[in-house]
Formats: sequence, structure tokens, C-alpha cells
Amino acid sequence: MHPIRVFCCLWLAAGLTSASAPERVVSGAVEYRFSGTGDRIAFDFFGPAGGSAWPGASDLRGMVEGQTVSPEDVRLVAKEATGQVLQLRYRHVRLPLEIEATYRGWGGTGVVTRELTLINRGRNALHVERLPSLSLVLPKGEYTLTYLYGGWGQERQVATEKLNGGSRVFGSDSGRSTNGFAPWFYLRNETLGLGFAAQLAWSGNWRMSFERLPGTGSAPLKDQPLAVDLGMAFDFGGSLALAPGETFVLPRAAMTASTGDLDDAANQLHRFQRQFVFPHVATNAPPLVQFNSWYPFPGNLDVQQMKRCADIAAALGAEVFVLDAGWYNRKNWESEMGDYAPDPLKFPHGLEELSNHVRSKGLKFGIWVEIEVLGAESKLFAEHPEWCFRLNGEPLRKGRRYHLDFSKPEARAWARSTLDRLIKDYGLDWVKIDYNIDIGDRFDPEPQGERRGDALYRHLTAYYKWLDEMRAAHPGLVIENCSSGGLRFDIGILEHAHTTWLSDEVAPLPSVQLAYGCTLEFAPQACNHWMVGDKDNGTVDMAKPAGWWDFIFRVPMNGQFGISSRVFDWSPELTRRAQENVALYKRLRKSLAAADVYHLTPPPAHNDPSGWMAIEYAAPDRGGAVLMAYRLGRSNATEVFRLRGLDPARTYRVTVEERGAGTFGGAALEKEGLPVKLTEEWRSAVIEVRAGQ
Repeated sequence: MHPIRVFCCLWLAAGLTSASAPERVVSGAVEYRFSGTGDRIAFDFFGPAGGSAWPGASDLRGMVEGQTVSPEDVRLVAKEATGQVLQLRYRHVRLPLEIEATYRGWGGTGVVTRELTLINRGRNALHVERLPSLSLVLPKGEYTLTYLYGGWGQERQVATEKLNGGSRVFGSDSGRSTNGFAPWFYLRNETLGLGFAAQLAWSGNWRMSFERLPGTGSAPLKDQPLAVDLGMAFDFGGSLALAPGETFVLPRAAMTASTGDLDDAANQLHRFQRQFVFPHVATNAPPLVQFNSWYPFPGNLDVQQMKRCADIAAALGAEVFVLDAGWYNRKNWESEMGDYAPDPLKFPHGLEELSNHVRSKGLKFGIWVEIEVLGAESKLFAEHPEWCFRLNGEPLRKGRRYHLDFSKPEARAWARSTLDRLIKDYGLDWVKIDYNIDIGDRFDPEPQGERRGDALYRHLTAYYKWLDEMRAAHPGLVIENCSSGGLRFDIGILEHAHTTWLSDEVAPLPSVQLAYGCTLEFAPQACNHWMVGDKDNGTVDMAKPAGWWDFIFRVPMNGQFGISSRVFDWSPELTRRAQENVALYKRLRKSLAAADVYHLTPPPAHNDPSGWMAIEYAAPDRGGAVLMAYRLGRSNATEVFRLRGLDPARTYRVTVEERGAGTFGGAALEKEGLPVKLTEEWRSAVIEVRAGQ
């Protein structure tokens, strides 16, 4: 019997039936819908439930072995609908290719995900040139696109533009998902008043495109459909070689639709992230206040300095002390990664001395590693170069690093035993896992043979599993994701880590933009940033007024907060101000972590922000909100902010810096707004809005 036919019979025997009626996936007020009969079922609508079908809609667009993959090229062979999950299995009419599309609605969040599984039922390899995780043909209308861009130190700047004819293409081939652009978008059909937002759960290379071709005759461009693709990119920018009998699971895409604005759509993705993506650990609930050693001591530290910092950090109210890079090296921390033993000169009694001291101060203890790479001068690389990616027969080197391949069981076992040892020996509560390498997209095949196109894919999926193994083995451990700041920061890796360092840029002015962009793409609890000072060496200008100090403390409070500064140089007044701001954050952090986020101002510029920035954190139950307001350069002293996410029928008590500012109706706060006055530029206000009893 033909292998495809055997497979289908087995699948149907498991309780699946052929399609004969429309199907849909529902999440909250959003539905993803199909129509058709028999073996010709096809996507026809995505948006608020009950909407009319879109003419020419499609969600399948690709190329395999030079053959198109579209609704016309496949036939439905089986389906299963269970709760919020719909599985459709298609068979290509000309190729021995089966595609299983799994659609899932996630509670009441308004988010639907799609995951494609490819199965080669033939006797020869199939070459998949393109098959995006998300592929939509959207209805006609005027479209506006919002996307996020920025490299190292400039992450997640917000850009919005009208889509005209032709193609708009974004992506990454650096090996890191967010070094340049983010695999995230918001599209608004201005004609229909309907917005779409999506993001890809993938930490490697990817491609995103928006394409609309002019029609014929006098038809305006807005009458043409818009094709949208978002999916992983294979090695060498080429194809995936799918071996006979092989199954390949493409990264999951999450999408939502809303008749509201950008924040409404973003908040639906945030709810999905909070409820279903981010792993939760009691140790970091609520989000811990950190002290990190990096900026005052970049790679150059010793035990006495660290003990002194721990004393002050505890007095400030920090809850975890994280020892950053440099604790293990003798010459250069970048060249010796992998040899994770304390420097005997800087830590003559090992890290136990520091760990015990930190704990005696009531702090948790954490350290930094860069577990996916080996330093070029490390002993481990000299012993095991075969554990690394290769190109043209040689270990693939980038700067001072070689990249381990976690699809090799030996490399992954070493990483597991190493981190297990460090956790046990030093009683770690927190591990910061950095990743400072652009490995690219070109690798020798492994094992030697045909280039498959999935070397980075196999490493990343193995790395995800490794993170899960570490969390399962150490359920109280907090894992911080980092990649030269926020250069590998996506919902793929955030399904396996607890928080992410959002940028190596820590200067106060650009950090305003960084907070805005990060809280647009992600729920705030995933966005980790620190107060460092006026300069990135951790110095604070003691001559500046206390209002400026408050400003630089509060800019990184729009998520998970920490300090990495030369605290032993601080004046008593700055120390007192720091204690007050840490206490302020602790009072707000539960509200920030669980909130819907509304950006009440346009996005600030990265280098020279002006006007005001205001981010509101509204409780999902409409019980109140926190407004973080910042007066920037070239700005008016007073700005009025129309709050969102409140109950128009309820009364709210407003406090500014814990001082009563009056009682207001929810309708008035939303329609008339709340005036905020700051007499000088570069000042901040924290406003709390609480429903009356």
C-alpha cells in the first residue's frame, strides 16, 4: 500500500474524520475560520468573530522542489477539532509531501497560533525552498505597517509607514533573531478599521515580507490584496532538505486581530505571553531587584570589591547579587569561556566565600555564563574542537569565540554537567546566560553529506530542550536570557527563560526609547534593565539635583529592575534616594508585571528624546493603574494624559509620589485626562490610580 495512504488510514482510525463543514478556532472575541467541503477546505477569515469571509483569502503559500504550495495545490485528508485546537492534514497533489497545520486558540487572550509540521512520504529528499509559519493574504484596503528595528544598543525602535506597491522585506541572517529587526509586526487596514499583530517563536534566522502588486487597468492599489509572510530562514539562505520519512516542525507563529489600536493588539499578545509562554518561577515572583557587577567592574573584579558591593546592595534593598563576566578568567574573559573555575588570584577561597557573604546579607546569589560558546584560548576548546560548528572543514570562529553545537550530545552533556556543578557548588539562585556571537547562517553539514539547511535549527531546538532540562532539575533557579543586550529576544527563547536583559545601552536618555519599544513587543515582566548612572562605567554625577537621580532610577523601572553602579562612591543623599526608589519599585512591581500596557505618547527618539513619554500599566480587572510619566527635552511643563483600561462607571483615587491628588471618575480620566506637571526637563512622576472602596 502507498505509504501516504497507510498513514492517513492510521490517523483517521485515531478518531479523525474527513472535512465536510466549516471549522474555526476561537480565542476570546477573535476567530480564525475555514470554509469548504470535502477535501477542499480553506482559510477565509481572521478577526472579530462573525466577520464576513474575505474574497481570495489564503494562509498557505510556499515553494517545495520548485512546485508551488497553495490551497489549490493541496487536498485535505483528515482533520480533528478538539476544544480550542484544530488540526488539518493536507497532501500535496504532485509531491509526496504532507503538511499538518495545527491551529490553537489560547484562552480568552484573542491570540491564535499556527504550527506547521512537514512530512516527506516519498523515497527521495524534498527541498523546501519556502514555507512560512505565518502566511496570510489579507483583504483589500489602505495598510499601515508598524515594525521594530535596531542593532546593538539601539534595540526596538518603533517605525510606522504606509504600505505602497511592491515588497517590503525584513529579516535576519546573523544567527540572532533580533539583531537588526524583530520578528514582530502590526498591520492596520485603515479601510476596515482592523489591526493584525503577529510574532514568531524563533531565536535564529528568519524572513518577513509584505507584498502587494499593482492590478490592471484603472484599479487602485488599495483594491489589491496584501500578502504577508513570516517564518524561519534555512542555512545559506537556501532550502531545507527533508529526508525520506522525515518529519520537520516549523517554528510557531502567534497572531491576533483587533478593532482597537496598536496597544489593544499588543496587549492581546502580552496576555498570551503572560499566561501561556513565559515559564513562572516562585523565586522571581514578584520580579527581584538585582545588583549586577558588570558596569562598575566590566570583567575586572575581585572578592573584596564584590563583598563591599553586596553590603551596599543589601542596604539599598536589592534582593539578588549577580556576579557578571570576569569571575573565572585569568587573562581575558572572552577568550577563556568554557573554563568555568574561579580565578584563584581574585577569589583565593573560591566563589564560596562570596556566595556565603552574599547570603549572610539576605541576598540571593547568581553568576554569569556564556554556555553556547568556547573561548578561543580555553582549555575545553583545545580538548574538544569537534563539539563546535564547522565551515569549510574548520571550527567556525567569530572573534574570540567558537560556537558549540548543542545537537551534539557530548556538547549538551558538558553544558548540563557544568551548570549543574556551578549551581550545586555555589548555591545559585540566578544564572545570567549571555550570547555574544553572530554565528551567521553558513555551516558544514553534520554528519558529512548533503547540506540539509537546518544546522542552526537543530542547535536551537536542542538548546531550548537544554534550558527546559535545567529548569526541571533546578525548579527554583531564575534564568536570565541575554544576547549582547537584546539581540536574541523573542517568544521562542522566552518560553524557556524567565527574564531578558533588554539592551547593553544603559544611558538614561536612550533608555527611555528602549523601555517604550520593549513594553510594546513584550509583557513588562520579561524586560530587564538597570540603573547604571550618568555614564556606562557606573558613575553618577553628584552635582546634579535629586530630581535627575529619580529620573535615572525610574526609566529602567518599566519591567524588571536592577542596579549596576559604583554604589560605594555615592553620597548619603544619593544612597537615601536610591533606597526610596527601590522601595517605590517594590510597591509597584506586582502591578507592572500583571498589567495591560498603554503607550500614551508617540515613541521617543533614541538619541535625542523630546516632549514627554508616558506608559500606563492598567490592571486587567480595571481596578486601577500606574502611570510612569517622563518629561524629556524641549517639552512643556504640563501634559494631559487620557488614561485607558479603566471602568468609566467607577471612581478612582489618584496619588502622585504617594501624595493625594484627588478623586476622579473613570470616564473623566479617560475623556478629559489627567494633567501632570513637572517644572523641569528630565524629571519623572509616578502616579497611582486605585479604584475607591
